[in-house]
Amino acid sequence: MPRLLFILILFVVSFLVVRSIRNKLDKNKHIDSDDANRGDQTNNNNKTIMLKCDECGLHVPEHEAIKQGNHVFCSLEHARQRLE
Repeated sequence: MPRLLFILILFVVSFLVVRSIRNKLDKNKHIDSDDANRGDQTNNNNKTIMLKCDECGLHVPEHEAIKQGNHVFCSLEHARQRLE
């Protein structure tokens, strides 16, 4: 009887160890893929300067913003409204 109990405990412990190792490997794969995706997004975000529209407060990329003097706008309509 003690021998059977020992074998049963050994089996359960082995099962838990294998399951734990698999979970860690799966998490590492998931984290690595997330880091790669975040790296791409971070590089793109660092290159884009966002400017705030003086009319509505919307932030737009610098290359899409309408600049007139010291003022920045998100659209021609807002530039016209503010400067009239």
